[in-house]
Amino acid sequence: MNEDQDRLFVTALARGLDVLAAYQAGDRALGNTELAQRCGLPKSTVSRLTYTLCKLGYLSQDESGKYRPAPAVLTLGFAALSGLDLRERAREPMRRLSEETGLSVTLGVRQGTRVVYVETCRALTRVGIRLEVGSTVPLATTAIGRALYMALAPAEQQEVVCLLADEYGARWPEVAARLQVAQTTYGETGFCASYGEFEPDIHAVAVPIAGSAPAMAINCSGPAYRLTPARWAEEIAPQVVKLAAQLAV
Repeated sequence: MNEDQDRLFVTALARGLDVLAAYQAGDRALGNTELAQRCGLPKSTVSRLTYTLCKLGYLSQDESGKYRPAPAVLTLGFAALSGLDLRERAREPMRRLSEETGLSVTLGVRQGTRVVYVETCRALTRVGIRLEVGSTVPLATTAIGRALYMALAPAEQQEVVCLLADEYGARWPEVAARLQVAQTTYGETGFCASYGEFEPDIHAVAVPIAGSAPAMAINCSGPAYRLTPARWAEEIAPQVVKLAAQLAV
């Protein structure tokens, strides 16, 4: 059943949440036009939603007329993080792995077709992508996203594929082919990789954590110049596989 046929689905609520979800790490303030483009909604609709969210304390409007997330959003975020017991258990072993390898280690969960970082240990040599709790990256082209895809049941994978096909449009066949290769490789090696596919100067390997709820994956990433793909597979991936096994519920 799609959303239009679901009598229990509250479209206005969903659209309001879409506006809040449109903000990404590094965004300062967004106007109604920008939010409308990101959400795929009419500007008039977004204007009413931002007005309501301001009244409720989830957005605040600055002197330029643009909007930024307000403290009420933090309440929701911290409540969600506090319920992730695995995040607490993972923090120290993630820090050790980061120090031993000189690479960044992250823990993430899936949100639609993106991955949200819920814990990060950033290496000093990190380049390229911002690594902060709450930052998001694509699912289909990143190692951590692919690992989370592998953790899904076949029916859930098919739902995600439909979302990705809509998102990528004409580019989807190429992205789908790479995702299929990643799935085959995961079956053979037990880890997922992305060597410069999301960011040209970043390599990464990731593994889903068995039994975690919600499903989570552990990721190790760093500058492409540090290690060849072969060394990532031979030296780094086994350590990530081992850590994922230790954290398995």
